[in-house]
Amino acid sequence: MNTKTLRKAALAAAICSVTAGTYSSGAFAAGFALQESSTSGLGRAFAAENAIGDNAAILARNPAGSALFNEMAFSVGVTYVNPEIDAAGQTDYYLLTQQGPVLAASVFDKADDYASSAFVPNAYLAIPLDDCWSFGIAMNTDYGLETDFNSSWPVTHIADKTELLSVTIAPSVAFDFADQFSIGLSANFLYGDATLKTKVPNNFVLEDAAEQLLGFPVSNAKILDADGDDWYVGWSIGGLWRSKDGHTHVGVSYQSELRPEIDADVNSDLLPSFVDGRPFDNERARLTLDLPDTLEIGVYHRFDEHWGIAMGALWTDWDDFERLQAFFPDQRVNDELVDRYNPLLIKEENFQSGWRYSLGAEYYPCEEITWRVGYAYDNGAARDGLNEDGRIESAAVGLNGGLGLPVTWRTLSIPDADRQWVTFGGTYKFNDQLSVDGGLAYIWGDDEPIQEFQALPLTPDIGLGTYFNGGTTNLEAWLVGASLNYSF
Repeated sequence: MNTKTLRKAALAAAICSVTAGTYSSGAFAAGFALQESSTSGLGRAFAAENAIGDNAAILARNPAGSALFNEMAFSVGVTYVNPEIDAAGQTDYYLLTQQGPVLAASVFDKADDYASSAFVPNAYLAIPLDDCWSFGIAMNTDYGLETDFNSSWPVTHIADKTELLSVTIAPSVAFDFADQFSIGLSANFLYGDATLKTKVPNNFVLEDAAEQLLGFPVSNAKILDADGDDWYVGWSIGGLWRSKDGHTHVGVSYQSELRPEIDADVNSDLLPSFVDGRPFDNERARLTLDLPDTLEIGVYHRFDEHWGIAMGALWTDWDDFERLQAFFPDQRVNDELVDRYNPLLIKEENFQSGWRYSLGAEYYPCEEITWRVGYAYDNGAARDGLNEDGRIESAAVGLNGGLGLPVTWRTLSIPDADRQWVTFGGTYKFNDQLSVDGGLAYIWGDDEPIQEFQALPLTPDIGLGTYFNGGTTNLEAWLVGASLNYSF
């Protein structure tokens, strides 16, 4: 067996698992995006969130929204996201030898509720400057989660613990034409901070064999421990039309793609540096990620003093997210960057673009109260079917008679699937200046198969191949939100 090939596969698989997990669908939107920009929007499943403008939170989805306000408007809120992702499957461990692979052990296990709960805050301010110009600022989070597997989960070397905090700060300016059409532009400053970990499982079933080969115990040994952050700047543009009587709003908004490069310090007990062969110790790495551009269309119409309807469609260009790559600027020989690490192709994701469709209804029994209900269908970004590159990787070490094993595009770190939303919410207006919102949502997705393969080196002649064959057994979430709105 080629040891360099195994080490390359090990590094790629380890970084891939934590990087993918960082932006995974624990956020409970397609791919690894968050929808939770406002509580009022939550109540109607975020239908026409870029068009209605019932509070300053419209700025998260349409920079033209500040033109709707005749006086300074402020909104602050938080959504509690309680996801539950369960998975189960058979894990096969193979010793990869010069003579071919040998099945060493098989373990069936379950991972229950491995996506952690989180609070998703937001705050917005809209400031009219004169009859035509207005300014806004939005602060919300577009990506964020924490996934944490049990330490004895058989594939913690593929997926263990990931944590991400992200904040988007978006100042904007809008111009209004005759109180009917406005156009706005914003700069989107994205900050992301990630802590990423993979390790050998606790009470590893092959501990005795591994210790005999390596001369030291490997249970709980760090494969990858990375911490890093980055800033990136994108932009948004939006238009908003409303009828003369104000009963109909139509919004169109576009957000540019983002390409953050996470600067990380990487540590490991097992992964070797190409330069000196020692395990990584605060090794510098730069992980690149293509976040997609989006296009949103929203339509709102108020039929009479009691009823209104909202419809929305959000297109996300997930086709931009083709692969994960890492660069190691200090991996040099004779002052030349080592091609194997610069860039290192970690994994082909091959996401597919998709739509999120939403429909909401509002009921106004009196001036002080608004009730909302909503439904949404959210296309998953992970492709169905098999990843040919994964099959080839397992075939290269002789598995399944050299034909390779089936490997899905969908992974434990990104158990993405089509989702459905049902939502309910309301607003109570104390007076012309102060109101509060509440919202509740239930989200669920279909169970999907997950098959993953990874190769790790043990000695120059022997490696460890891990094959997980299972899938998700539960994919659901409850969301609860509250916000306060005030105008000056």
